[in-house]
Amino acid sequence: MAALNSPNADLEQSLFKANLKEMKLRQRVTLVALVPVAIGVLWLVFSLYYVTQWQARVQEVEEREAKTQQRENEARQQVVDANAKRTEAETRAETSLAQEKAAKDSAADAQRRLIKARAEIGNLAPLLSEITAAKGLAAKLNNSEGLEAELTEMRKILGRTVGKTESEIDKGLPEADRKSRVYLFVSDETQRDLAKSLLPTLAANGFDAVLAQNPGRRAEATEIRYFNEARDKAEAAKLQGLLVVQPALADCRLNPTTDPDHATGSRKFQVWLGKPAAAPK
Repeated sequence: MAALNSPNADLEQSLFKANLKEMKLRQRVTLVALVPVAIGVLWLVFSLYYVTQWQARVQEVEEREAKTQQRENEARQQVVDANAKRTEAETRAETSLAQEKAAKDSAADAQRRLIKARAEIGNLAPLLSEITAAKGLAAKLNNSEGLEAELTEMRKILGRTVGKTESEIDKGLPEADRKSRVYLFVSDETQRDLAKSLLPTLAANGFDAVLAQNPGRRAEATEIRYFNEARDKAEAAKLQGLLVVQPALADCRLNPTTDPDHATGSRKFQVWLGKPAAAPK
């Protein structure tokens, strides 16, 4: 039996097809609209990811730069501190050098003063012989016992004072400046000229020579007196060797004796110049 084609059936079918096309068209429109949105969302997600990554890298770089800057600042501060310490050390060194130089200058000045004082003390020793001469003159006077006793005591006190002062001065001097003292006793101008000619030789050989006036009679032969047998014998022999090469002192002899001045100071020797030695035949 053949289907019946009614106008309503055709209309319904047409409507159905139209609705179907419309639905497909909407689906396509929706799909076309969603694709850009999806792409945009994906792009946003992608961009957000890379932006986050770049921000993290930027932050990391900034942190590195901050740490580097901090290290540079610390290094600069260390350099500044080191320079300050070096300047302070240099200042201390300069101050120390200045103080050391001042101390050396002061020590050298003190040493020069001690040497000068030692020489001046040594120049007082010949006064002992003059006191002895004065005692000899006093002995010729009537009732001179009291004066002789006073002169004897004066000689003892002066001798001990000179010796003690020399000893204390020598404690503050180096060994090289503790020269043995030689007193050259002369009785006339001829002997004085001879004694003066000996001064450079004695000084060159480590002796401190002083001229003194012989208060008594002129000795027959030149005599070297020394007062400490154990300590001074070798040096007395050295002194003798320097004198005997002089023609006028060829008969120079050694004479160990007690210290008439009761002094205990520096090493000392007395050279009593005598009559010129006889010329060899």
